[in-house]
Amino acid sequence: MGQYEIGGLDSPTEGEEKRRTVYLLNQIRVAAEVHKYYQDFAEPPRLYQTSSSSTIDFDDPTKDLRGENVNALWLEIANLLRGARLNFAASRIVKKIEMEYIEATPEGRNTRYYLHFDKMERFYLAVFELARIEDLVVRLLFEFFDDRFIAVDKTKKDWEKRLTWDAMKDALNKRGKPDREPHPRVEAMQDGDYEILMKLIRCYKTQQVLALTDFRDRRTHRVTPSVDYPELGAVLSTAETSGEAIIIPVSVMRSKPEYEFLQLYETAKTVYEQLSEMLLGLNRVIHA
Repeated sequence: MGQYEIGGLDSPTEGEEKRRTVYLLNQIRVAAEVHKYYQDFAEPPRLYQTSSSSTIDFDDPTKDLRGENVNALWLEIANLLRGARLNFAASRIVKKIEMEYIEATPEGRNTRYYLHFDKMERFYLAVFELARIEDLVVRLLFEFFDDRFIAVDKTKKDWEKRLTWDAMKDALNKRGKPDREPHPRVEAMQDGDYEILMKLIRCYKTQQVLALTDFRDRRTHRVTPSVDYPELGAVLSTAETSGEAIIIPVSVMRSKPEYEFLQLYETAKTVYEQLSEMLLGLNRVIHA
């Protein structure tokens, strides 16, 4: 028997084909033009050593191992900085392309929405990469000083969760306070190195850092905050009580977004710069 084929049966509609073409062309533009915004984020400095000598210190048998871990952490931090730089820059070029679609048509609106979601996913990833660096700073000091720097039970599966920014500051603040049992290696630090370290740690959490942290925490643990397009953000309402009466709020839509992307982007630029400066300072004190 003959075999028959019906051409175009599974082919996309003309409108769908056009949307796919527009999406592909925009992605090509992102890849081709992302470098235009690299200048907003400095190239990460060399923070790790490409090679190191191996020696055995009989008074401190784990010193060499800890040094290797410190160097490995600096490599990871540098890689995360590069990833954040790429994703922040990519989110900004997507925003630029998004702003070119000004048509008040369903096609224009949908294209803006697609680009908006792409833009925000790249931005979220960059913000999370900065958060990971903050966590690794704690692990960096934990490895540098040794396991006693922060009290943890390494037999527990989630022991790394106890390596927090507050626990790190608390351990460092014990210096010079014998009643709080400071770590011997923190006590043994040169005064100048200790002062530099504490200044870097204490000065990092600026208003801009806290603002970006709040945005990140909302995105991670609560309803995604609306950015640029209030109509795309979920709105949760809470019933209130007045005596025995229960007041049900009238459902309303937001008239303006909670955040403007370009403002978030400027905040991210500042935080990236501050974090890079802190890391460069830390690297002069905490290294393999």
